[in-house]
Amino acid sequence: MNCPKCNAAMPDTAKFCTFCGTALAVQQPQPQPQYQQPQPQYQQPQPQYQQPQPQYQQPQPQYQQPQPQYQQAQPQYQQPQPQYQQAQPQYQQAQPQYQQPRPQYQQPQAPAYQQQFYQQRAQAQYQQPQPQYQQPYGQYQPRPTRQLNTSRSLIKYILLSMVTFGIYSIVYHSSISESINLAASRYDGKKTMHYCLLMFIIAPITFGIGAIVWFHRVSERIGRELARRNLAYTFGASDFWLWGVLGSMIFVGPFIYYHKLSKAMNLICADYNVRG
Repeated sequence: MNCPKCNAAMPDTAKFCTFCGTALAVQQPQPQPQYQQPQPQYQQPQPQYQQPQPQYQQPQPQYQQPQPQYQQAQPQYQQPQPQYQQAQPQYQQAQPQYQQPRPQYQQPQAPAYQQQFYQQRAQAQYQQPQPQYQQPYGQYQPRPTRQLNTSRSLIKYILLSMVTFGIYSIVYHSSISESINLAASRYDGKKTMHYCLLMFIIAPITFGIGAIVWFHRVSERIGRELARRNLAYTFGASDFWLWGVLGSMIFVGPFIYYHKLSKAMNLICADYNVRG
């Protein structure tokens, strides 16, 4: 601001001029306008107009094609059935009226006590006995689990044992212990010791006594199995003591024992392969 008298430049807050002392008019600061432009509250209305759906519906054609009422006439002609019937012959062969006269002789009847005796004896003679055992329905029938060897023989045992230096003898006795267990264990509930266990452990420990006991028991078990299966062959522990032990004094006894042992096992194995 300038002094109105001396035109000297003065600050805006000075009340008197510092050069001439003239009172200066204090300028009041101009207030800022408090007016604020109002925000427009106008909201554009949503158009409420909805395009009307056309209510016009195209009419369905009501015209229906008429069905033809014409029906083809069925032919009424029927072929006439022939009325001719073949005449039955009226001739009947005449039955012979002669009847052979029956003999009036009647056999004299025995007294009542004799008739009852004869009837009872006739019933006892001609009445077929019913089987007492009947297998219950649905009972399990045993089946062979595998086919057992039936080709054992004395000559085969001697020759193969010589060729294999005694190895076939171990195989032969092991096969017997396995086969008798498989065929008889389900019935007698017993189990024969495997021959390899006997040969390499039990027999050396018992100084051969275990081998004698083993042959006695397996021979006895084979004899019982032959009897149970109704096989017509005799074998048992007596054959072992007679031919296997005492027969060794005449040299041919053990060979006879092994022949009977091979035949008995072949019969049991053949029967097991069929019936189990």
